[in-house]
Amino acid sequence: MTNARLRRVQSVALVSTIALLLSGGALLAQDQPERTSDVVYERLGKDITPPKATYQPGPEYADKARKKKIQGIVMVSIVITPDGTVRDAKVTTSLDKDLDKKALEAVSKWKFQPATKDGKPVAFRTVVEVNFRLY
Repeated sequence: MTNARLRRVQSVALVSTIALLLSGGALLAQDQPERTSDVVYERLGKDITPPKATYQPGPEYADKARKKKIQGIVMVSIVITPDGTVRDAKVTTSLDKDLDKKALEAVSKWKFQPATKDGKPVAFRTVVEVNFRLY
């Protein structure tokens, strides 16, 4: 593929993504999905119901962080799959590298009743808080 053709293809994909986002579309389009199972929604609408947590064990405290008396919140971006499991967990707001790791471990165990679109389970991206408090 020539460089000019490649730039034209990339431009079309970018314009499509921008048009979708400006129209209020809920598709998270880093690249255009190849299959409908690749569609990840990130906004609620009249036809999309939110996911609900069914199992949410708390995180373990990292020993180093406990000794340093570090407390606070780690924000984690997750995708809740149509079967209610978590994938693509990424720290968006860090607290401490050890606590960030513990937050990712905790959310990977969480289970959800998935989001639905028109009554059918769909993947949904959201950001969750993982709290670390010393008592």
